[in-house]
Amino acid sequence: MAEAEKRLVFTGDSITDCDRLFDDRPGELGFGYVRMIYEQLSCHEEICVYNRGHNGFTAIQMLGRWKEDCISLKPDVLTVLVGINDLYMHIGGAGGCGAEGFGAHLEKLLLETREHTDAEIILMEPFVFPKPMEYLTWKEPLGRFRSQVRRLSQVYDTGFVPLWDVFSEAQKHYGAEALTTDGIHLKEKGHAVLAAAWLMAYKDGEDEP
Repeated sequence: MAEAEKRLVFTGDSITDCDRLFDDRPGELGFGYVRMIYEQLSCHEEICVYNRGHNGFTAIQMLGRWKEDCISLKPDVLTVLVGINDLYMHIGGAGGCGAEGFGAHLEKLLLETREHTDAEIILMEPFVFPKPMEYLTWKEPLGRFRSQVRRLSQVYDTGFVPLWDVFSEAQKHYGAEALTTDGIHLKEKGHAVLAAAWLMAYKDGEDEP
């Protein structure tokens, strides 16, 4: 009997979206890390990949679409990358939530996922580059948002990709200019670094007994 396709769902903001609606290739996976992951895994596994990133989304906006973007797709593996827009709205005075509010919204996503699916969950922490230099002032408040992701990963026993550490190390080798377009969004090299980090976490999850 042929092995059933594994369903991988990627959710989040513009970093995940990566112009997926303008991608006329099969699956509308976008031009970033989701497409890269699909191209690497599909050589070895029977998989079906869904990109459900949305430009500008916060965790609470993801909640409003969670049934459509996650639950209805019955994922075997769910990946979540969100937080930088939540931070932007908070520090910009645009009505966004602080770190605790962000954590509460993210936890609701996890609870709904665990209630309605059997998905393995992989959380990825938000990140920012010191380009332009004013993003250095985001480091401390972003740390509080990152702490919420790490805490929830431990509480709900999820996979975790420490993107702050991953990109801090990558900058030593490639420099920020090679990785990011504007300090938040990624160039092709940045997406490749993210994809490699995700694949490592995915493989670690597969190897667990």
